[in-house]
Amino acid sequence: MKELLEIGLQIAGWSLVALCIGSFWIPKVLGWREKLAGLTPLMRELWWTYSIYVWGSHVFFAVLALGFGDWLMGGTGAATAMCTFILLWWSVRVWLQFFGFDFDEIPDNATNRIAKGLLTLLFIGLVTLFAGLVCWNAGWLGGSR
Repeated sequence: MKELLEIGLQIAGWSLVALCIGSFWIPKVLGWREKLAGLTPLMRELWWTYSIYVWGSHVFFAVLALGFGDWLMGGTGAATAMCTFILLWWSVRVWLQFFGFDFDEIPDNATNRIAKGLLTLLFIGLVTLFAGLVCWNAGWLGGSR
């Protein structure tokens, strides 16, 4: 199980790197410039601030997965807490993917369907991985406790 989780962390880390790089195209693809133009300056600034917080969190998760996998699997309270936080983060994102977002304004073409499918698989994979890491750290999967 340990090897599977270690491989999962590497796949997750590099997938998050790809997500972070791909995120630079989201404002253009979704037309943020035009859509945010009607907001007040403060609301635009808040939008960009929250967007950068989310992007920065994804970068941090990638760094943890790629550089601190041993720590994430260490069985400590801090590792369990971090894995639980990341599990909740991605669980909320999966819930939003299926029940929260209205995708009607996104053109229904092959590229967008593929992107949505790949993102959905990524988010479900991250939930699965970090649920496994929480269980590992708790000792339920033969972890270090």
